Parts: sequence; C-alpha cells; structure tokens
Amino acid sequence: MSGEKLMPTKTHPEFWNERWIKSEIGFHQSNNHKYLEKHLSKLLSNQNKMRILFPFCGKAVDMAWLASLGHEVVGVEFVQMACEQFFSENNIKYSVKDLKDLKLFESEDGRIKLYNGDFFKFNSELEKPFECVWDRGAYGALHLDLRIKYAQHMKNLISPSVRYLLDVFEYDTSLYPGPPHSCPLEEIQQHFGSEFQIELLESEKTISLNQKLTEANQPLDKLYFLSRK
Repeated sequence: MSGEKLMPTKTHPEFWNERWIKSEIGFHQSNNHKYLEKHLSKLLSNQNKMRILFPFCGKAVDMAWLASLGHEVVGVEFVQMACEQFFSENNIKYSVKDLKDLKLFESEDGRIKLYNGDFFKFNSELEKPFECVWDRGAYGALHLDLRIKYAQHMKNLISPSVRYLLDVFEYDTSLYPGPPHSCPLEEIQQHFGSEFQIELLESEKTISLNQKLTEANQPLDKLYFLSRK
C-alpha cells in the first residue's frame, strides 16, 4: 500500500459512547454475521454448550441466536444503552447487578451475560477462561496503542485450547484514518503470532468507508482463525 499514512482517529470508549448516543451505529447488523454462520462449526469444534466471548458486543443479534442453540454467551460492552437495547429488542427478560467495576446484565436463563463497562476491568475473577472468541471488529475498533493493550489483556481471558475468530478490515491508511482501523496481517502476527497459529479464512471487498477507498476497491473484510501453537 502506498501513500503517507493519515493520523488514526483516537477511539477511546467515550468515542463509541457518543456514537451510540447519536445513533451513529452503522456497524450494527440486524442479522447474524455471515462469517460467523459459515464458520460456526470451526469456532465451536462441533461441540455443544460452549462458552463464547463477544468483546465489544454492542447489541449483536448473534448472541441471542447462539444462546438459542444452547451455548453460553458472555459479552463485554462499554455502552450501557447497547446492553439495554439488546435485551429489549430481542424480548429477553433480564436482571441487572452492580459489581465492583462493572454492571452485569444477565438473562433469566443465565445463557447470556453482558458485562457493561471498561473491557480492561473485565477479568478472570469474573469469568473462567473462554474456549471460544468471536471478535467482530473489537480489536479493530481501537487505535494502535490500545490494540497492543487489548491483545495482551485478551490472552489473560482465554483458555489454552481457545478457538478465536478475528474479523478485521484492511485498507490503505493514506486514504482513511479509521475507525474501523486497518489491521494488516503483519500487525496481527506481531501481537498474537508468538502463541497462535493464524489462518486466513475470508477476504473480500466490503462496505464503503469513504469515496477514495471505494475507488481503490477497498477495504477488505478479513477473517482470521487463531488457535494455540
């Protein structure tokens, strides 16, 4: 990719909170993500009643779908409005509990838990290590210094046998500063490659982020599968 990089947009949690307040949530999908549906068996290793982590979950409808299949879903989301809307829009009864640093929204059947607050305060004292992660845009929602912190923190939340689907965008950063931020394979290898095998499952032209990228036939929506070495 050529050209001088633009300064990336700083995407601290309050940035996303403001997006929700303004209903600027074009990233939300009203249907299950096609990559998750296609590669679900790879994520779950064809097992039943798995525990799946949804970092930066928003109000993703995939969570209700997976819970309906008998799995346990744990989401982490900074924006309280998103947690509330998830349960109300899916007609799921829930309770709310204040914890030390977070707030817990939990469905009556216990299959869905959404921890509301700072992702970096969500830890293994709250939930045992996860066997499965569906990371749809969480990693790429952050600017680089927070992506480094995110990768390190994520490693403390997952089990030795974890199966991790990582969905990111890749594009020429001289044409667009993010978010979503561009996450090339070289960077992912730098942050995860020492401990994980990284397999590219999907790569296709996707949504238009701006006119310059569209003219360059970008961005690419890439799905990686991470598993322990």
